[in-house]
Amino acid sequence: MYSKSLVNWLKNATLYRGFSCFLCFLLVCLSACVGFKISLNGATIPPEAKTLSVAMFFDESGTGPPNLAITATEKLRSYFQRNTRLDVVAGNGDLQYEGRVTGYAVTPVAPTGDETQQAGLQRLTITLQVQYLNTFDEEANFDESFSFFADFPPDKNITDVERDLIETILNQLMFDIFNRSLANW
Repeated sequence: MYSKSLVNWLKNATLYRGFSCFLCFLLVCLSACVGFKISLNGATIPPEAKTLSVAMFFDESGTGPPNLAITATEKLRSYFQRNTRLDVVAGNGDLQYEGRVTGYAVTPVAPTGDETQQAGLQRLTITLQVQYLNTFDEEANFDESFSFFADFPPDKNITDVERDLIETILNQLMFDIFNRSLANW
């Protein structure tokens, strides 16, 4: 009796695995027929899109390092090169990005509560205004503001930590822009 139940269990498990494999195969076939792309990074790039362009960002913040707009532009280009199959071109790509730095601010946060009235943390916030044009799907286009911040201790001077903070902030902003434009978040 014990061996009969084991045999039945093995038959059911084999049937289940076979059915699961069939469903996976069917899903792959259907996705190829429908014409959308499944990717590991969550991007849904139109199948007809082959190129991407990122125009040079402008710095309208009036503060921050002089190369901030150039750094943001290059970070966006390299992020898309690493995470998509698209060729980055100088202009008029199938997917087009342009933008500007609209905010760069250092503000005190987290008051300490003692008589010195000193902030417990300082915060660097960077804001980018980004326009996205999808030449194949007008409904996907947007013109939105993206902002992120990083905190640092009040005993540090901004010039001592600025490079690392900008790196952290821009990495998150590139992720947010990518997700908004190609993952539809």
